[in-house]
Amino acid sequence: MGVPLIANKDGEIKQTLFNKEKNKNRTFQRTLLIILSLIGIVVGMLASIMVGAADIDVRTVVQSIVSYDETNVKHYTVMELRLPRAVMAFFIGACFAVAGAIMQGVTRNPLASPGLMGVSAGAGFGVIIAFAFFPDFKYHQLILVSLVGSAFGTMIVYSVGTAASFQSRGRYAHVKFALAGAAVGGLLSSLSKGIEIYYGVMTNVMYWYAAGVAGVKWFEVKTILPWSIAGLLLAMVIARQLTLLSLGDEVAAGLGQKIKWIKAIAALSVFILVGAAVSVSGPIGFIGLVIPHMTRFLIGVDYRWVIPCSALLGGLLLVVADMASRMVNPPFETPVGVLTAMIGVPFFIYLARGNKKVGL
Repeated sequence: MGVPLIANKDGEIKQTLFNKEKNKNRTFQRTLLIILSLIGIVVGMLASIMVGAADIDVRTVVQSIVSYDETNVKHYTVMELRLPRAVMAFFIGACFAVAGAIMQGVTRNPLASPGLMGVSAGAGFGVIIAFAFFPDFKYHQLILVSLVGSAFGTMIVYSVGTAASFQSRGRYAHVKFALAGAAVGGLLSSLSKGIEIYYGVMTNVMYWYAAGVAGVKWFEVKTILPWSIAGLLLAMVIARQLTLLSLGDEVAAGLGQKIKWIKAIAALSVFILVGAAVSVSGPIGFIGLVIPHMTRFLIGVDYRWVIPCSALLGGLLLVVADMASRMVNPPFETPVGVLTAMIGVPFFIYLARGNKKVGL
């Protein structure tokens, strides 16, 4: 009788040691990803500052930051034109990526992202309304209108998507929501176009439709920064709960989580992040779709790590994409949304057609 007990005990010890070793390796992978991402961001931002209509060498960039001379044209170009642009690109990429990670965790829908679920389209609709009816709005007021618009777009998409999923008895629910998002996004975009033509604000919004961070100044960076940080902090506050929620509402409720409160905070975080980002850059697509999947593939589904890593990788992606947009057809700029779509569209098709269950 004693031998089986010893064997079982030995098996438990081996399993415990295996789990500890696995967790240790996973922690190392996560830490390594953060370190490499930070290095990539520094290198990417430096390269982004150097590249442009007039290339600037590393030494001049460092001199501009350390000992700024406002009479020096290159110093002015670095500090007042390219550095704020690079910083803004990082924060906007981080906002879209974290918003996508939250949406995928809450809905357990692999296709959930700000661009595909109507959040970006709603935010854009709010911005067009502000340009047409409230031309004297300050920049921080524009962010608030964008935030309200993102909430409006999301509510419509979820209403249509839920009705479609109910009629099909839940089959292909994630595709139904994506189609609802595309339909509502198209409708809101058409309404936005009609409003801008009727009220003659096409010139005002032309730069915004280009979907990028060209022409960004420090004032805009300082305005969006508190909103971005607030949205990211809200996401971190509920990161542990998102991990449990990604297992299913029933499991999370059984573990004592307040599902409605978690989803409400998650929605608020998404609206803040997307509203702030879209008000500056326009609707840049697919960052919120691709980056969360990439992050979970690399480090697992613990949202205490997924959120910060998604922020870093999303920021890095947009910094690099913004730099590449200036290199494709110099001295002209290619819309950065075109470059992100080149990555995102094939990935979207893969997710939509894939039969394998995606871990969220």
